[in-house]
Parts: sequence; C-alpha cells; structure tokens
Amino acid sequence: MGKLIQCSGQIAKNPYYFRVTDTNVYSIEEICYYIRSNIYIIQAEMFNYEFAIWLREELKMESTASKIEKLVTANNSLKDIVVTLCCSCDYYDEKEIHELIKIMDETQSLPLRKRQKVKADNYLRCNFIEKALEEYGNILKSDNMLLADISEYGTIYHNMGVAYAGLGDFNKASEYFSQAYEKGKNKESLREYIYCLLLDGDTDKYELVCTQFNITEQEKDIIKKDFIETDKLNGSSREVGKVSRLRETLKSGYLEEYYDKVESYIKRWKDEYREQISV
Repeated sequence: MGKLIQCSGQIAKNPYYFRVTDTNVYSIEEICYYIRSNIYIIQAEMFNYEFAIWLREELKMESTASKIEKLVTANNSLKDIVVTLCCSCDYYDEKEIHELIKIMDETQSLPLRKRQKVKADNYLRCNFIEKALEEYGNILKSDNMLLADISEYGTIYHNMGVAYAGLGDFNKASEYFSQAYEKGKNKESLREYIYCLLLDGDTDKYELVCTQFNITEQEKDIIKKDFIETDKLNGSSREVGKVSRLRETLKSGYLEEYYDKVESYIKRWKDEYREQISV
C-alpha cells in the first residue's frame, strides 16, 4: 500500500480488492489508511455485502461486519460507514476521524457537478487517467452543467488536456487546452496548448497560434527553451501513450489491429535501439 502499517488485528489470507483503484487490503488498519488516502473518490457502494462478508470471514470482525450489513441495508451514508470502520480499531484517533468527517461534509455540501469534479480531479492526481477522463466526460454530458459558469468548463477542459498529455496523446491534449483557453482565458491553458503543439510536432499550427495570440519572438524563445527541457522529461510519454491506447484497441475487440500495431512498435523500437548502439 506504499506505507508501513502496524496491524494489531487479524491479517486476511485473501485480500479484499477495491476495483476502483486496483488495490488489495489485508487488514482493518489498511482499510482505514485506504479510506483516508482515497477520501475524495471512495463511494458508499464500495462497502457492500461482499465487503461485510470479507470482514466476517477473513478478519473475524463479526460485530463490525454486522454493523456494515445494517448500514448497507438501510442505505446509510458513506460517512456512517467510514466512522464505523475507523472506530473499529485504533489506527486513527478521535481528532483524525473528525477531520475525515469534516472533509466528507464539505464535499457533500458541493453541487453534484462539483462533487463529481473533485472525484475526477483525484483520479487524475492518483494517475487513474482513464477513470478521470470517463468522469470528466460524464460531467460534461450531465444536465447539472446547465448551471455551470463558463470558467467551470474551462477548468474541466484544461484537466482533460492534462489527462491526454499524460497518455502521450498530445494532439488530443492540444484540442482540450485550446477549448480550455477559449472558455476560461487562463494563460496556463494557452501555454500548455502551445507546448502540446510542439510535442505533437505540429510546427505549422504552432506558428499560426503564436501569431493569433501575439506571442513575441522573445516569448517564443523562452517557450522553445522550456520545450526542449520538457521534451527530454517526456520523451517516453508518447510511447507510453501509444501502449495505453493499444489497451483500448484490445478491449474493443480489434485483435488484428492490436497485433499489427504491437509488431510495428516492437520493430521500430528494435531499429532505434540498434541505431543507438551502432558504432
């Protein structure tokens, strides 16, 4: 789980699997740590009857399992479930539990679209990029966005640009950064838009955009200098992005296309490697 956790209770032989974050937990202490680490994206549905059975059979926590079953049956809030679990062991003290409650109350008081955005933002922060994009897409299609101001659209488009850049799809990222700047007029969105055009190799559009937004030669020099440094750091991002998109090709059932692309990528990487080591 990324942290050394001292467990005083039962350790499960078979872990409980949280699908939404692809995480296994083996103890009640790990569950408490997991809750705090994912407080913005956990949902009541994650703690269902299956979870209660696991508590009873693997951790031998009969009392807590029964409480969770009752809460699930009564369709109680996530806050009730979290408090029940965190109070079932000594991993967090009273002050820390109250802090969790405060976070949940503050999040719950937000309009639905903003609660969804908090969830999507945290998927992105945790590098669950495809989940983040799915959530942002759901927000934009939601009727709740009819109440949103234009800057909210700008922020969502910007974050979708960040997500696509993380997948190495700089063409798609540039499109979203462009829309983000159009909506929000945030200079950071414009800056990322220009960088993504360079990363995508679209120099013609880069020059066009620089002219359109009156980017001076001095500013262009700074952008290109920063780009060279950024490109070094992100050199592998394009390849990672291609592999990520291959997964989607496979999921869609296009097996022939998937294997053709895998073969072409491997051949190109081999050729590039041979060039690097040749004398």
